[in-house]
Amino acid sequence: MPLDSTRREPVIPRSRWWWLGLALLLALAGWFYLRGYDVSLPYIHHIDEPHHLLAAHHEIVSGTARPVGHEAYPPGMRTLNYILLKHIKPADAHFGAILPVSRLITISAWMLVVAVIALLGSLAMHPATGLMAAAIWTVNPWVVERAHWAVPDAFLTLFTVLSLWLALVGCLHRRPSFSAAAVYSIMLAIVFKYTALFVAPFVILLPLIALGRSQPQPDFAWRQTLGNSLRFAIFLFWLLLIFPMLEATEIPHFPVRENRVLAPQIDVLIRQSLQPLLLTFQPLSSWLGIGALGLLLPRYRDRVNWVAVGCILAALGAWLAGISMFELHGSPAGEPIRQLFAAGALLAILYALSFTTLYFAGREALARFAPRLVSPGMTDPIILGLLALALGFALHASFLDSEGIGRYSSPPDRRNDLT
Repeated sequence: MPLDSTRREPVIPRSRWWWLGLALLLALAGWFYLRGYDVSLPYIHHIDEPHHLLAAHHEIVSGTARPVGHEAYPPGMRTLNYILLKHIKPADAHFGAILPVSRLITISAWMLVVAVIALLGSLAMHPATGLMAAAIWTVNPWVVERAHWAVPDAFLTLFTVLSLWLALVGCLHRRPSFSAAAVYSIMLAIVFKYTALFVAPFVILLPLIALGRSQPQPDFAWRQTLGNSLRFAIFLFWLLLIFPMLEATEIPHFPVRENRVLAPQIDVLIRQSLQPLLLTFQPLSSWLGIGALGLLLPRYRDRVNWVAVGCILAALGAWLAGISMFELHGSPAGEPIRQLFAAGALLAILYALSFTTLYFAGREALARFAPRLVSPGMTDPIILGLLALALGFALHASFLDSEGIGRYSSPPDRRNDLT
């Protein structure tokens, strides 16, 4: 898709059916995420939840999170808990009393992730691409299992994916306000977890794509890139020189051996990041089928927004390569996969992108082999209905696993009685 052509398209899909589909997916996500959100309360099962609460509590009491070793930890989650402790918690209540509210805010962020994935997927190829990507993400048991814990992963994923969508809209539609908002969004992602730094260069430098248009726009490209760089430089000055990020004894979230950062390693990238990430979504046989469908993308290249697809691929590659620079062997079970939520959101879009080729192939087949059997107005509903059935069949196992997780978390936690 030429760069200039996207400017004639709306920023967000206008179809009422698209918004109805997104509303249904958000309702499904809420049903998954909210079931059992109060699991382990008042008993706290996830060790990071009391750590963030204690860090905020010490900020209020002593002005620093140093007593719990969080002074160099990204301040996003601590700040959220600080506000809740300072202004929401009753004066005579235990500081853990605000945990249900913190969890509800976190679940809200996870639900917004579903909406942003739908928007970014729609921008990449077709409105159906966005809805399919959102559906893939919504029923993923890897996400459902962790969605109700009040930890930074939801905010990291939300602001990272949102920054990419804002940056693409700002560049393709020449909207400086969106491009600037993308930089602020990636700043917020970094404030919740430093791993978002891997994606920041693409968000900042994306306006330079305008130089490659059929009608180059150097004024917009250089002015916006300079503004983005200046904003981010001020943020880095605060993060590196004013905020005590560099005083950490180890890089947060990563048990780095001997405090060393290694060069990206292909074997570590595949074994530690890419392989477990792929398997959280679909079995390898399904990925082989999706890879085969991806070979059809050049046939429908006029339907693909290659700038958006290239940005998604680059951000995904940078994230996985950055993760491979750190040794996560020997970390607690499930810890490495926690670093891959934002990468998983981008991977869901790529899965849906290949799946969407079936939509265009189906329309082509109907027009060629059965032009008189189906009226033009019924072509899209028939193809999209069949596509929804095929995707539902592919996601059936994930749906059952997610439903089982919700059912397991719903009954009252006996550990509460023991406590």
